[in-house]
Amino acid sequence: MDSIITAITAISWAGVTVLSFFLWRIARFYEKSSSQSAYSWLFILPLLLLPAGAVCYMIYDSEFYGVPVADALLLAGGVSLIVASLTLQQVLVEER
Repeated sequence: MDSIITAITAISWAGVTVLSFFLWRIARFYEKSSSQSAYSWLFILPLLLLPAGAVCYMIYDSEFYGVPVADALLLAGGVSLIVASLTLQQVLVEER
């Protein structure tokens, strides 16, 4: 049962990482096509922190609670992803 939980966890966090990667690529595409900064570099931090937090949980405890280092990584990754996404949204929808 533990291996099934670990596999589902890995697949779920791989999906989160892929979606974050696509947001980063959208920001890069916008920067190149419009010659305007979309702050794509902000997506690098969540692309590093979120998988690191997930890997910490998969190594130490597959139940996803009680590992402070992993909690801190996921919190920092989530907050940085929110900041990066909101910044990208503001850049994409601002009036010219």
